[in-house]
Amino acid sequence: MTIKEKAEQLHKKAGTFFITCVAADGYPLVKAVVPGKYRDSLKEIYFCTNTSSKFAHEISNNPKSCVYFFSKILFSWKGCLLKGNMEIVSNMEIKKKYWQNIFKDAYPEKSYTDPDFCVLKFSAISGRFYSNFKLEDFIV
Repeated sequence: MTIKEKAEQLHKKAGTFFITCVAADGYPLVKAVVPGKYRDSLKEIYFCTNTSSKFAHEISNNPKSCVYFFSKILFSWKGCLLKGNMEIVSNMEIKKKYWQNIFKDAYPEKSYTDPDFCVLKFSAISGRFYSNFKLEDFIV
């Protein structure tokens, strides 16, 4: 199994993701998020947040970002850092696809059409996979 395949496998299992961007003051901004309900590939990963969030604001000014996810089973850690660009999705079909009913309480319109419902699309360029005390870089 290639290192990219191992990273893909971990991507489909991880429960929490950390997304980062570069804030206007030059420092990183980090946010923990749950992954979108579809996890097709490392190349494009979708996350949901609020349009009014500081993170969405910073992404609109600078798309450079990273995504990190991991798994810990007993004494075995695996993690993957992806570097790439993040964008705010305006396509309503994609927003509808990633909407979940559990979001209803967070949005007045109780729908993907709520102006504060935001879908972020991360496009990966490269990655670094960690497992068994070993780091390996790869191109996505």
